[in-house]
Amino acid sequence: MLSVKVCVITFHFVNNFGGALQAYALQKAISDNCNAECEVIDYRNWFIRFTDTVRLFPVTGNVKEIGTGLKTMGKRVGRLNKFKKFISENCTLTEVYGSRMKMKSHPPKADKYVCGSDQIWNPVLTMGVSPNYFLGFVENPDDKIAYAPSFGKDTMSASNKKKVKQYLESFGHLSVREQSGQKMIKDMTGRDAEQLIDPTFLIDKKDWEALAVTPDIKEKYILLYIMQKDDEVYEYARKMKEKLGIKLVEISRYGYNPGFVDETLIDVGPREFLGLFRDAAYVCTNSFHGLAYSVIFEKDFCLIPCKRFTTRIDNMRKLLHIEANANLNDENSLTAVYDKEYVKSIIKGEREKAIRYLKEGILE
Repeated sequence: MLSVKVCVITFHFVNNFGGALQAYALQKAISDNCNAECEVIDYRNWFIRFTDTVRLFPVTGNVKEIGTGLKTMGKRVGRLNKFKKFISENCTLTEVYGSRMKMKSHPPKADKYVCGSDQIWNPVLTMGVSPNYFLGFVENPDDKIAYAPSFGKDTMSASNKKKVKQYLESFGHLSVREQSGQKMIKDMTGRDAEQLIDPTFLIDKKDWEALAVTPDIKEKYILLYIMQKDDEVYEYARKMKEKLGIKLVEISRYGYNPGFVDETLIDVGPREFLGLFRDAAYVCTNSFHGLAYSVIFEKDFCLIPCKRFTTRIDNMRKLLHIEANANLNDENSLTAVYDKEYVKSIIKGEREKAIRYLKEGILE
């Protein structure tokens, strides 16, 4: 018999692989390890809804990419529907909350509340500091648990710091995903927050493999996954294609082909995303969760950190002792260097630490 009810608030409904998959993983980890009935609060932040809608259209300065994007609109709608289906089939949700006022006046009922992970504390992504992602609707500090939220960057405006400080002081259990977040919290509140691993590492490789959909690709392939468009990443991918002599497949938002990609895939949902990573012979990425799933599926990969949010990628690299790529002109340095068995042992230890933290906060 389940002894406690937990509600989680995070970025779960986004058209974003990392957001959807980490939400699933955190809910599963809480349910499996804390003898809990766990629901994801179906909060639909207006600004994230807006930006997701905008991204259905080809928002780019590249004229060729605009043309391709207009032609492939239907595939992006298909991708969005796959995300909706994934969340509805794999996550237990509360009623829909479309506004801050509804959350404040009729909050979901639970014994404990968890906010996190992902960049829910990044005011850029929520158009300002969002009280709901700081559990502003929960009164008792002992019921408020932060599981590895990320600020996204290591700096914040003075006005945002003032608001965030007020919310942080009301948490009974405080953790973050990056060391930079620990420092920001210490500077703002004087409190020590635990550093915990991203939820995608809280469940086993076999659990992810069970969710994966096998791609319709018969031959060996390099998987290219770019979070923010970067010509340098394309150049690394081109070099790896020359070196390995196999097919190059890209998970693409708009379907634009730089000329050397063999196949661009747009209508890709979370389960298809997992299958593409699981079955890839090699991965080339600049994404935080591209790095995460390369490691989870024990792939050889090249990593060129996304220039917009380097802090979180650098933190994961340091935690897992991964050396990024160094020299585009030296083919021996294209592949990131890491000891797969050693990394698995680190993840195991970090997972155990994270589960202890959740148990202490939820079951105390």
